[in-house]
Amino acid sequence: MSEVKISFLGPQGTNSEFAALQYASNAQLIASHTMYEAMMNVENGVSEFAVCAIENSLEGSVNEVIDILINPKYDLKIFSELVIKINHLLVGKSDVDLNKINAIYSHPQALAQCRESIIKLGKQISLIASTSTAAAVESAMSADNACAIASSHAAKQYNAKVYKKDFADNLDNFTRFVVIGKSLNSPTGNDKTSIAFTTQHDRPGSLVEILKLFSSQKLNLTKIESRPTKSKLGTYVFLVDVYSHCNNEPLKSVISEITEIADWIKILGSYPMID
Repeated sequence: MSEVKISFLGPQGTNSEFAALQYASNAQLIASHTMYEAMMNVENGVSEFAVCAIENSLEGSVNEVIDILINPKYDLKIFSELVIKINHLLVGKSDVDLNKINAIYSHPQALAQCRESIIKLGKQISLIASTSTAAAVESAMSADNACAIASSHAAKQYNAKVYKKDFADNLDNFTRFVVIGKSLNSPTGNDKTSIAFTTQHDRPGSLVEILKLFSSQKLNLTKIESRPTKSKLGTYVFLVDVYSHCNNEPLKSVISEITEIADWIKILGSYPMID
């Protein structure tokens, strides 16, 4: 049997690569320039899975990934999930003088998670967004008077010097990654299902009606959020995570009832739940 191919947000050294290795250490990893490219690799059969960040405990949801998952034209599903503790470091070339740095590179989420630590450096520093924390290290290693915010995984990959550890404003920093494929995972008895739906605009109270279906069957919702439909101002796609597998009762029957009430519904995946 050939080894499983997994796409991730590259280049080498990203937290996405680290998460992919945690999920399947023997997989053939395919570095992608963007999360969209990684997910399209699954859609187009280039890889069986893609590992993408979908939620951070400090900055919230990664909307790019959610928007691709809920897009009706893509047949993508969450197959599994894993949570990685994020530890940001300030890194750079071996000869950097922190008193002279004028630029810090990193992914926008990492920059946002280190706002206060950057201010404490006490300088006017340009913050330069990169496609990933690993790409940020690449940029900083080829620039003068610059550093990057990245993980120890990225620092080792590019032989960068660590100038400050625990650089994030909040050290309780976790990112939820999802393993995206094209099929549902099998029920394990300890599962979570992610569902997206839109409501009928000529049916007042339909959102409440749908949410009551879950509570009436004592199904625990662990998350509810919304994203714009991108078709009309003021219209939204609602997303819920619920404890249970979509093929198990009573959730299976609830989904059937939602189908009758909602304007559109998509099962984004049923997968083993992390305790």
